[in-house]
Amino acid sequence: MGSPKINYFENAETPKHQEFIEDHSHCALCGTVLELQHVVDQVSCEIKEEARCPDCEIRTRAKIHTLN
Repeated sequence: MGSPKINYFENAETPKHQEFIEDHSHCALCGTVLELQHVVDQVSCEIKEEARCPDCEIRTRAKIHTLN
């Protein structure tokens, strides 16, 4: 069974784009599709994004995005 298809809404037809999406959507250690969690803080107008691997149980990415 292959890995699940990642839904991506930009033009991702070139091999370079597909490789970028694959790298940012899958665990670097085991290749499992990452689970994303988003927490909105309306007081500070920020969204905290975390990517975790459900198999390795590691956090692979944590970013804070400021809302305009």
